[in-house]
Amino acid sequence: MPSGLRAKLNAMKTAAPDAPRRRAGGLICRASRLPLDPAIHDLPAAGLRRIGWCGPRFDVDRCLFLDTETTGLSGGAGTVAFLVGVGFVDGNDFVVEQYMLRDYADEPELIDRLATRMAGFDSVCTFNGKNFDMPLLESRFTLCRMRERWRALENLDLLYPARRAWKLRLGSCRLANIETEILNLPRENDLPGSEVPARFFEFIRTGDEALLEDVVRHNRQDIATLATLLVKLCAINDRPEALTDQRDQFSMGKSLERQGELKPAREMYRISAVPRPAGTLAALNGERIAGMANWRIYLLCRRSGDWDGATAVLEQMLRRRQMPGGACIALAKICEHRLKDYPRALKYAEQSARYPDGEPPEQLRRRVERIRGKMK
Repeated sequence: MPSGLRAKLNAMKTAAPDAPRRRAGGLICRASRLPLDPAIHDLPAAGLRRIGWCGPRFDVDRCLFLDTETTGLSGGAGTVAFLVGVGFVDGNDFVVEQYMLRDYADEPELIDRLATRMAGFDSVCTFNGKNFDMPLLESRFTLCRMRERWRALENLDLLYPARRAWKLRLGSCRLANIETEILNLPRENDLPGSEVPARFFEFIRTGDEALLEDVVRHNRQDIATLATLLVKLCAINDRPEALTDQRDQFSMGKSLERQGELKPAREMYRISAVPRPAGTLAALNGERIAGMANWRIYLLCRRSGDWDGATAVLEQMLRRRQMPGGACIALAKICEHRLKDYPRALKYAEQSARYPDGEPPEQLRRRVERIRGKMK
């Protein structure tokens, strides 16, 4: 053995030991009863469908709300869900149960407890659970040799409808950010998610359960927020016209359009393109959103063959100087190819050169030459 390695091993043997671990053995289990928004008992069918529910009739009493705390975010066999929290509706209460390892050897007990709880539900509500929590748990069932007890629940993942609704306004759609900016439920002294694994590793080393209190509280809040967020997302998707923030109105239009609901999508674009009071900060910031909304209306008109509607909205964009270069080129195309109005097409094509968002010079030159050729 190399002398350097021998010296290191000897030093490890003689080093002062860490504080003795106080391992009581077995799973740590917590249960809490929290207040529940009564609206969760009457979630609108349209709202559920628009946020991604594609199963049969949704029964919130048969839905398990789930979130995990793990030893890492990379997934794979080396990542362990050391804390699994579940929530469910019990009458007018929201019950949260949390199962946490005292040691890695306790994982089969956690999986057994979770399998028993999952057996009573038909669906699961998560936040990024489709990509992370549920695949990770399925792999842990397999590694614990309990694959036959895994129950593939219909997954209603709230991350995706939350992004569609608020990414334009918030940028980051982390759950804590949504709580603060959308749900008006800011957390106080919350443990950042990035620090959770380190707390668990330190607990494994020392056995000090006090290290886990912040982790347990963080996880419990995540699960409670899922229920509140589900109610909120269903409400705004059921009645998007009630939204007041211009960015959210536009975002909901895009979400509806993506789902093929073109008529309500166009209405949301129309609402988000309404000018704000002149001289306000909302008016300055809103013109960009209004331009984007009008452009989407133009695309919908083009898609349906409504060339009069397309022309009208593009001319409105020019008057309001919203994406003027692009609007000019779109008008030139309509006039040239649909209306066969070549003088007007030439006027719009040449006008587009005034704006930085117009066509590249060489492409515009070819367009102008082609239109002039048709005029001869």
